[in-house]
Amino acid sequence: MRDQLWKDSGNARFQRLHKMQDTKGASQDAVEGTDCRFRRSTTLQRQTCAWRITFWQRILIMGCTPKTIRTVSTFALALGLASAALTPAWAQAAGQAEAASTSRPAQSPVWGIVSQEIEADADIRFGVLANGMRYALKRNTNPSGEAAIRFTVKVGNREETDAESGAAHFIEHMAFNGTTNIPEGQLLPMLERLGLAFGADTNAETSLDYTTYKLSLPNTDEATVDTGLMVIREMAGEMTIAPEAVERERGILLSEAQVRNDPQRRRAASYFGAALPGSRIGQRINANVERIREISANELREFYEGYYRPERSTLAIVGDFDVDAMEKKIRAQFGDWNGKGEARDIYIGPVPDGAQPLIATFVDPAIPEFIELQRLSEWTPSQNTVAESREQFLRLIASIALSNRINALSRSADAPTLGGQASEQPLFRTAQSFGLMAIAKDGQWRDTLALAEQELRRADQYGFTASEIAEAKANIETALANAAAQAAGRTSVAIAESLVQDSLNNGIPTSPETNLALYRMIAPTVTPQAVSAAFSEAWDGGPSVVHISTKSPIEGGQATIAAALSESAKVAVSAPVEAAAVEFAYSDWGVPGKVVADDRIADLGIRTVRFENGLQLNLKRTEFEPGKVGFSMRVGSGLSTFPANKPGLKEMLPIAMQVDGLEAHDPDELRRVLAGRAVSQSLSPTNGALVASGGTTPDDLKLQLDLLAARLTATAWRAETQAQWAGVAPVLVKNITSSPVPVFINAMNAVLGGGDTRLGLPDASRLEDITLSDLQAAVASQLGEGPISLGLVGDFDEDAAIEAVASTLGTLPSRGERREQGAEIRPLSFVADTSPKILTHSGAADQGALAVSWQTDDAGDLRDNIVRDLLAAAIGLRLTETLREEQGATYSPEAFSYAQRTFDGFGHITAFATVPMQSMDDVANVIRSIASEFSNTAISEDLLERARNPIRERYERATTQNSAWLGLVAMAQSDSEVLDRRRNRMAVLESVTPADIRSAARKYLADTPGVEIRVIPETGAN
Repeated sequence: MRDQLWKDSGNARFQRLHKMQDTKGASQDAVEGTDCRFRRSTTLQRQTCAWRITFWQRILIMGCTPKTIRTVSTFALALGLASAALTPAWAQAAGQAEAASTSRPAQSPVWGIVSQEIEADADIRFGVLANGMRYALKRNTNPSGEAAIRFTVKVGNREETDAESGAAHFIEHMAFNGTTNIPEGQLLPMLERLGLAFGADTNAETSLDYTTYKLSLPNTDEATVDTGLMVIREMAGEMTIAPEAVERERGILLSEAQVRNDPQRRRAASYFGAALPGSRIGQRINANVERIREISANELREFYEGYYRPERSTLAIVGDFDVDAMEKKIRAQFGDWNGKGEARDIYIGPVPDGAQPLIATFVDPAIPEFIELQRLSEWTPSQNTVAESREQFLRLIASIALSNRINALSRSADAPTLGGQASEQPLFRTAQSFGLMAIAKDGQWRDTLALAEQELRRADQYGFTASEIAEAKANIETALANAAAQAAGRTSVAIAESLVQDSLNNGIPTSPETNLALYRMIAPTVTPQAVSAAFSEAWDGGPSVVHISTKSPIEGGQATIAAALSESAKVAVSAPVEAAAVEFAYSDWGVPGKVVADDRIADLGIRTVRFENGLQLNLKRTEFEPGKVGFSMRVGSGLSTFPANKPGLKEMLPIAMQVDGLEAHDPDELRRVLAGRAVSQSLSPTNGALVASGGTTPDDLKLQLDLLAARLTATAWRAETQAQWAGVAPVLVKNITSSPVPVFINAMNAVLGGGDTRLGLPDASRLEDITLSDLQAAVASQLGEGPISLGLVGDFDEDAAIEAVASTLGTLPSRGERREQGAEIRPLSFVADTSPKILTHSGAADQGALAVSWQTDDAGDLRDNIVRDLLAAAIGLRLTETLREEQGATYSPEAFSYAQRTFDGFGHITAFATVPMQSMDDVANVIRSIASEFSNTAISEDLLERARNPIRERYERATTQNSAWLGLVAMAQSDSEVLDRRRNRMAVLESVTPADIRSAARKYLADTPGVEIRVIPETGAN
């Protein structure tokens, strides 16, 4: 169960961690080639690449600034267009913006919303029950045979009085702890038997302004659908909130509050307290531990009955089902739901008038130094008009242009800033903000503040250039055109999430095709002059709040900041200079390469092509996601040949490649060159290869291949990149070390590998020691000489793709034949010393993390590997039952099996929990006791099936997902064993018995206590 403020829940966190392995068979997901790196993007962000920020900026910004807890991004407002669309007549009149004033008022079919100009997505069935509950249904077949349920109630932390602080999140937890027809302790096992994994498929989140319950149904047979609807109906109106259950859950809430008490959250509370004085928003971001300890079941029940009401709720179900039948089920299941007692009011907080800027500071030694200048105004729900949408587009484009300016200024060695983000954001349906957030290099807040003030003033006085506006418009046009072309491939989860957000904002959901038509209609009116005017109107003369976060107190506090702003305002600014046109330098590679082999793997639908230069090209044509092409290029030997004693290379590579550009183009030139094109430039190390992967379109495939070839032959290794890294590294160190979980995630495999830094970062402070020259020494020869394989999966013409590859990667000099196995690499050994390994974090004294790991084996034996996955899954279920549900000791117990096929013999089963230092002995004993259970007693068939079902569903889902095929396809020639693993894994999974689980437990868990890793506060290590 998650708090929307910070999405990195314990459950989701370790599902990711389980998958953060080499794509050469590290786990069953790795066999599929799933890209398991952390992603945090809204549905609408996935629609567009209009505003590109660098990889490291995502790392620094996400989770570290108040904007990350605002549920809709800048471009979500415009590109999602939940609040804007066209009637068919409008769509036919694209380009005639003046027609907006002549449209005819009409009653929208969407939830009774009256709109003058809006036509909803015709493929969605909207309805309102007699009791007032809204619903939205859509048939969608990605993934095939599944369905996503989202149930949202308009109630969040802001609705709590001081005496009720924490009630909204507490009630979300109680939804899983007993309802009228589902006794406490029965819900999760019931759903697990249907194939829903806790965390991945069964979850909830509480925000400041809403609560959402989430089910991902692995199939849409009648029993599963009926169960899913029954569960949501029980949560909606039948929670029992029994006093004894409240007491059991109280410890879990306290544990969660401990884990979430990090500098980023405290900074957010400080920011909103300053920006919205007198409002509950800032007060409710941090959990009130005393109220969690004291709040009673009666108080929770009163809050529940006052706010969980049908007229404040929306149910969205999207998936592979018959809409008519689903609608009947909803009416039958929810038609009798009525609120109990008197409805309580939705909170409306004060918003300052902005006449004088409010200045505030936040101090924490673990926080990056953030400078925020924001203009706040009243929030209003969507007006659903074309005019409103045009204004949102204008502000969006201004934000993109200003962000690009700030980030370009961060490139120089003497720049005080690491970059920034200009944006417009809705703040929990309470206020609206427009402004700039910038990240300062440590100790350089004053110069960064001056830079931000002057660039905002420059934009206000002189506006934006034609080239800046053209670049942003090209990206938006492409993003929306691709979204329309790829509409049939949208995932059910993404659509369902969007629908409930639209309902919260009283917006009318529209189709991607309509969104594109709207943009094309208004685009001619989006001029530099119009954008500049929209910026000035939104900025309204200056910020209403200035918030500075620093590692140490600013002497003089607010007066010093005010003086710095005043001094900056005296500096004259000049008009921006029009950027020169840039021509892409990497489009002609010479004579195309020759194909020397062309075969097919018929049963898997993979075409294998080999070029004369040794390049292996593997293609799988699918219709899962129309208009999308996934790519994965594997080159060199990856981490396996990195130095084993030089930490930070693994972490530095993807960051450096995003900010380095190419020999012929610096990053800002490259950004302009790529405007309006759906391409990416990622490069990350895995155990056995450097991997460049991402998505493009059939039209942009050639350009994407140009970029891949340029990465191999023209990486710049710029001095400016080293200068930027010198500023970024200290911030990353603080991010990692500020709480126990990132310390553990980054260090785990390196610690268990005897300190081998190829696998991780046992000491995050060493990031500051690594240089671009160190990285170049480890990577350049792999890029320049390493054998290559390329996988393409998706919607493309095979022969055209082969021709495009021949004219790019196929032209390169011969590199030899790629083989994933058998390379000479330094061996890796599991740590021999079983004494506890102590790591430290700089967070709160009551935070900590404990793991117990048992040595297993590599992933070479498919059956043994799958048995270990099941054993770990079963241990995880028992940890949840015992540590979470029975004892309330932690909210995030996890167990996972790590295995890979690069380093012989290296693997482990690990059990993990976030617990304070004083509880670690007791929790370690429980973990070992549960492990002993599996060694001494055969597990029940029921427990085995609950562990097996989510894995089975994942295997089945993978057959219809491009991302699940990509890694496999990329290795189809270089590692044929992965093909057999894919063919056989379901049969192996189904054949595992309780005796097999017990045998594996005896082999790997018995007769050894395992290796403990404890992450404790720095003060506790002294």
